[in-house]
Amino acid sequence: MKIALAQLNYHIGNFESNTQKIISNIALAKSKGADIVVFAELAICGYPPRDFLEYEDFISLCDNAAQEIAKHCTDIACIVGLPIKNAVVEGKDLYNAAYFIANGEVKQIVKKALLPTYDVFDEYRYFEPNTVFDCVDYKGKKIALTICEDLWNINDNPLYVSCPMDELIKQQPD
Repeated sequence: MKIALAQLNYHIGNFESNTQKIISNIALAKSKGADIVVFAELAICGYPPRDFLEYEDFISLCDNAAQEIAKHCTDIACIVGLPIKNAVVEGKDLYNAAYFIANGEVKQIVKKALLPTYDVFDEYRYFEPNTVFDCVDYKGKKIALTICEDLWNINDNPLYVSCPMDELIKQQPD
């Protein structure tokens, strides 16, 4: 499986520009034979969006951009980050998430579990931590997806009580 990484310069709140960069890089990755193209954490809205996350319009613009991006995911899948609403009444209103998009639609949503609150990061202020971990099935492969710190957290890190990779490994990804 050929995976392309799109390292781009996103601008916070510039949905039109961020979306066009993502769509252009989907086309580029597809032209080079990639099966999947991976974009950054919160790529659609830019990182870190901070208090913009408090505005309903900001979240709606993220969702609209994701739907536009999905239209361009034919014959290629993409993984793209965005904030999404928490459908449960309990907890924070949002998740820091990534969509796995293939065949023009969102196939799976991955949510970040380990939300940093140190240094310049204040993600726990805005986002609900994920507690459910699933792999993505794509082209006959079982793929473990994580967002940022969920991958590189060491199990004995005193900042967190769980390790997403330990949970995903139990599912035996390829």
